[in-house]
Amino acid sequence: MTSNPARDDARAALAARQHAVVTELLAGRVPAGFDPVGSALTSDILIGKRASAALRAGPQLRTLPQWRRRFVEYGRQVAVSGCAHDDVAAFTRWLGTRSDLDGVTRDWLRVERVYAGARRTAWVRYRGRRVLIIGIGSNTWHLAVSRPRENEKEGLS
Repeated sequence: MTSNPARDDARAALAARQHAVVTELLAGRVPAGFDPVGSALTSDILIGKRASAALRAGPQLRTLPQWRRRFVEYGRQVAVSGCAHDDVAAFTRWLGTRSDLDGVTRDWLRVERVYAGARRTAWVRYRGRRVLIIGIGSNTWHLAVSRPRENEKEGLS
């Protein structure tokens, strides 16, 4: 088959236009010349698929309260670059830059940093108890700190 420069140029232009349209839709914007209502629906579907792919790559997201809403916010601001595992890592970094985090989310991020190997230990609150998370190599331990009972407090001074 012989090369046809005109056809090759047309394919390259079409690929560039398709990339631009998908990029706009993933960012929640309406591409030029597209229907706003249909674009909004398509955008929601695409960002939902991106969030679902991230959840398959990082099932720990399920333990983060309101993770899907936060991921949609992240996805509207940060373009896709890489695979779903890269997306989970980028989402975690993005979440760590937020100033409006509650205690549960900060604890989730601390645990994530231990599992990622960025930290060795983290103190977190889990179900009303303080827990020390320790990560060494591929092993991770969760050590709960128990409170002394009332009758044991008397012996402490």
